[in-house]
Amino acid sequence: MRILTYELKKLWNWRILALIAAIGVLTWFAFLSEALHSYDSLTTHGIYGSYQNEMFALYGDTLEPEELADYDIPGKKAAAISEMDAIIANETIFTENNIHSYADYEAFTDAGYSSDLSEEERKAFSETAFEMLSKLDFGDSEQTLDEWYASPLIRLQDLTAIEDTYVDYDSSLQNYIDHDSRPVVVRTAEKLLNIRNANLVRYDICSEFSLYAAVVGIYSLAAVIILVAPMLATDRFQKLNLLQYSSKIGRRIFRLQFAATAISALVLSLLLIAAAYIPFLAAGAGMYWNTHIMSLSGHGMQLYNTTFGQYTLILAGMILALSVGTACFAFILARFSTNIVALLIKTVPVGVAVAGISALSVNMALSYNNIVFTTIFCGRFDTPEIIVCGFVAVVGMIASVIVMIREKRVDVA
Repeated sequence: MRILTYELKKLWNWRILALIAAIGVLTWFAFLSEALHSYDSLTTHGIYGSYQNEMFALYGDTLEPEELADYDIPGKKAAAISEMDAIIANETIFTENNIHSYADYEAFTDAGYSSDLSEEERKAFSETAFEMLSKLDFGDSEQTLDEWYASPLIRLQDLTAIEDTYVDYDSSLQNYIDHDSRPVVVRTAEKLLNIRNANLVRYDICSEFSLYAAVVGIYSLAAVIILVAPMLATDRFQKLNLLQYSSKIGRRIFRLQFAATAISALVLSLLLIAAAYIPFLAAGAGMYWNTHIMSLSGHGMQLYNTTFGQYTLILAGMILALSVGTACFAFILARFSTNIVALLIKTVPVGVAVAGISALSVNMALSYNNIVFTTIFCGRFDTPEIIVCGFVAVVGMIASVIVMIREKRVDVA
C-alpha cells in the first residue's frame, strides 16, 4: 500500500496538475463557454421559439391530449395570421401586388418561386419578396434577435413546427417505418407511433449536451495522457526499473504503477466530468433530469426512452471508459519509450485516434444522427457507440495485463 501511495504521489505532480488546469481554462473559454451560450440562446431562439419551453413549464414532462387542446395551437396560429393580415392591409407594397391577406402572400411567393421567370424577372421578384418578408418579420438592421422571434411570421413558423412535432407527426413516423433501412430506427418509430410523440424535453438538449460532453471527453483524454505518461518513461530514462528488478518487491512495482495509472485516470476523469457538468446543468438543463428523451423533433430522433439524467450518466461512463483505455495505452507506450520525446512521438497518434473515437461516439449519442450508429453499423443493433467506448477500455486493460505478464520474464542481467 505504501508503494502504491508513493506511485500515486509521483503521478499527481503539482506541475502536471497546473498544466492540466491551464489547458482546462483554455478549453473552457475556447469551446465550453460558447456551448453554454448557444444552449441559453436556443431557450427562445430555436426552431420552436419559446413555445416548447412554455409548454414544459405549463404541463410538465409530457403533453397529454387535453393539455394539447388547452394550449390551442390553432388559435395562436390564427392570432399570428391576423397580425400579418393587419400589416399587409397597411403596407403599399402588398396592395401594389394585389395581396390583401397572408393567404394571398403565400400564394404570391409560391407562384413566383415555382414559375419559370427570366433572370431579370427573377431578380425583381426576389427583391419584392424580400421587402414583403421584412415587413412581416420586422426585419431591419437594428432589429434584435428577440424582436425577430417576436414577429408574427416567425411565431407562425415556430407554431407550425410545434404542430408538426406534437400533432401531425404520424406521417413522419410512418415514413420511417416504411422506408428507413435501420432496424433500430424503425423500432423506435413504431414505439412513438403507439405511445404518442409527447415528451416535452427540449428538442436540442441532447444534441447540445452531447457535443459539450464530447469536448469534455477529448479534454479528459488529453489530461489523462499528460498525467500518466511521463512517470514510467522517466523511470525508464533514469534506468530505475533495473534497480527495481533487483528485488522481489521491486518486480511488483510495475504492477503497482499500472494500478496507480488506472486509479489516477479514473479519478481525474471523474473530477473533470463533474466540474464540466455542473455549469451545464445549472444553466437550466437540470430541470429536465427526470424527463424522458425518446422523441421525434425537427432536430432528429432520440432512440431510447431514458431520462435526461440517465443520458448524462451514460455519456459520463463513455468518457470514463475511453479515459481508462487511453491511460492503459499511454502506460504501454511509456513502457517501451526510453525518453519523453520518444513517448510523445508514439502517444500523439494514439491520443488523436482515441479522441476521434470520442468525438464520433459521444456526439449525438443514442440518436439516429450518431455517426457510429448510422454510418459504421448502419443502425442494425442498439448502442454501438457505447460498445465501442467499452471496447477501447477492455482492449487497453487486456494489452496492459499482457505487458505486465511479459515484464516478469524480462532479462535484466
